[in-house]
Amino acid sequence: MKKDHTQKKITNNTYHRNESELNRILIINTIMNNSQDTIYFKDRKSTFLLSSKAHAALFSIDNPSEVIGKSDFDYFPEYFAKDAYRDEQKIMATGEPIIGRVEKLIKPDGGVMWLSASKYPLYDAEGKIIGTWGTSRDITSLKNTEKELVQLNKQLEEANRQLRILSAVDNLSGLYNHRHFFEELNKTFDLYIRQKEKGNNNIFSVILFDIDNFKIINDTYGHLTGDLAIRHIGEIMKKNTPSTDNCFRYGGDEFAILLLDTDVEDARKIAEKIRMTIERTSISPQYSELKITVSVGVTSSCEAKSVNDLFQKSDEKLYYSKNTGKNMVT
Repeated sequence: MKKDHTQKKITNNTYHRNESELNRILIINTIMNNSQDTIYFKDRKSTFLLSSKAHAALFSIDNPSEVIGKSDFDYFPEYFAKDAYRDEQKIMATGEPIIGRVEKLIKPDGGVMWLSASKYPLYDAEGKIIGTWGTSRDITSLKNTEKELVQLNKQLEEANRQLRILSAVDNLSGLYNHRHFFEELNKTFDLYIRQKEKGNNNIFSVILFDIDNFKIINDTYGHLTGDLAIRHIGEIMKKNTPSTDNCFRYGGDEFAILLLDTDVEDARKIAEKIRMTIERTSISPQYSELKITVSVGVTSSCEAKSVNDLFQKSDEKLYYSKNTGKNMVT
């Protein structure tokens, strides 16, 4: 009776062992045949010992057993295979895995495939490293989406930049507007103050001017003619100023120019050139008999203690020109 009980116990243990072994094989086969991620095992020479179905499919091979005994050099571009071999040698030497590395694969047809790869040391039963194993996931669609998002963000940034420019531009003259003028004036003054503190004595200058007798022009010829005069001056400013980014219409018939790294004498020369050009040209062939003039004030940053002081001095010089006889630079 005892012998029968012992035999039954041995039979049950054998059954459970066989069942456990069967379950392990089933699990391994299920993973290797159904995982969408590639799975592979390699020996110390980086030769394939085992390949999943998805891994073989990467090489357009239906039967994973055909991959066994081959290496990355049989399937991948040389640069890709060399990188993989170098990684695997490092893993076997250090025992440290490589997790989540993004790899770019250029396919024979020129297409690009992106993989997220993780690689690990492969141990035997005694804990000795006998090779490597790894898994990779195709993230091409994700990378393409990221690329599209980058492009979209660039387009949005450019659209926002254009909107910022449009919001800062005066539609009539094509010059920057009042708000943008004072923003730039403040930023420029602060910059030069910081440079001065560092021992840099560069200066900048401000030109302010307005149209002489502009109300009379509007009353006599109409506001459309006044608009033509403003557009005409805007064009002259842009053609005769080092940078159109520094030309502004800050009021109805009031204009400003910021001249970076320019002293007051050079600024006056530019102002005089603009004044003479305005005086000598008509606003349009239709109004060839109408000549407009401007009164101008010029001040450099070294003459002022603050932004308000700089603007005030330029404005005072402008009105000195206007009250002294108009059509002149002070």
